[in-house]
Amino acid sequence: MNASEPFDIEKLFNKIRQLEIHTPQGVSGRLTKESRYVFNYNHVNDDAAISLVMPVREESYASGDLMSVFAMNRPEGYLRYIVEERLKRLGAPSDMFLLFLAGSNQIGRLTYALPGESLPQSAGEHLKDLLSSPSGALFERLVDQYALGSGISGIQPKALVPIANDSVTGSLAEHTAMPLKTVIVKTEGDDYPGLARNEFFCMSIAKEAGFDVPDFWLSDDGLLFVMTRFDRLQDGTALGFEDMAVLTGRTAKEKYEGSYEMIARAVETFAGDDSVAQLRKLFERVVLSCWMRDGDAHLKNFGMLYEHPAAARRLAPIYDVICTDVYPELDGLLALKLNKSKAFPTNKEIVEYGNRLGLNDDEVTEIIGRIEDAYNAVVLRCGNDPRYQSDSLLTDLQKAIKRT
Repeated sequence: MNASEPFDIEKLFNKIRQLEIHTPQGVSGRLTKESRYVFNYNHVNDDAAISLVMPVREESYASGDLMSVFAMNRPEGYLRYIVEERLKRLGAPSDMFLLFLAGSNQIGRLTYALPGESLPQSAGEHLKDLLSSPSGALFERLVDQYALGSGISGIQPKALVPIANDSVTGSLAEHTAMPLKTVIVKTEGDDYPGLARNEFFCMSIAKEAGFDVPDFWLSDDGLLFVMTRFDRLQDGTALGFEDMAVLTGRTAKEKYEGSYEMIARAVETFAGDDSVAQLRKLFERVVLSCWMRDGDAHLKNFGMLYEHPAAARRLAPIYDVICTDVYPELDGLLALKLNKSKAFPTNKEIVEYGNRLGLNDDEVTEIIGRIEDAYNAVVLRCGNDPRYQSDSLLTDLQKAIKRT
């Protein structure tokens, strides 16, 4: 099988016992499913390590459960459901098969392939079409075409979609900081109406405040949120990405366990000499979620980026921020503990958290002030946006965020 040939799902379904793990530095090693999962490195340098928590060594790594750095790349949530629905006549897909499906189409620098083989690649979509086409039928087609090859998690309907090389021109190109070889396309389900506009609103505030964010757009009908990948260099080289579930030794099922103080300790450990700057970025992310009443800032919504494990590490840009308090069926609490509580913090508690991260009171006040100024600017802008004038979402967001 080569990149231009389709693969036989029935022939490979649940029969994959070995996968080569590739990084930009080459083939790092091989993952094998025996009675346990076993990973063995080839004779490679430290920069070919697959994870910050799995350094290169001669001894095998073995576990009864799939190692967390690989588990991070399995399709989860909505996409897991879609994959299982498409393949239900064959049974439940194995973890090895799910990794094979994801191939190179997931966040991070790892690629999964059968020894000597690769997955077919699509010619891609046009970004302009993603933003201007009627979103319902478009997203259904995108899922049909790409769901079996996306390794991305979350309950929100989303897919990793390749972009055609000639897609970005004119004004879109001027606003694109990274090569658009793949974008994340999200839509809203029946459970959470207005979710795409909600995320666009919150991410716009983060951008207006001067925080580090990927490029993003809202479709013309307000139903699709499109975001560039943050795990690629300007030349398209894949960056390593590991979320805080991996880096704190937890599984995806435990993503709501732990605290923002625990994340700070992990950032300090893995950022090394640059920990002061990275802890400031962490505070910006946490205080933004607190201010925006975002109760879904769990461990998988924070992570570290690096070119290779022996290089410098930095906190990933802000992503996946929504105001959860506009959905009354949710519990109205933080995703993780802050100061030993999941209740949204008072201003005093936010200042104390900033102090624990090394920021003084003036620095904390300046960051909160930037968020408030950004909020006021974005509310004004969205108030004049037809996509926010068809219902009460903008008013609901304002009421939720101003709650004391």
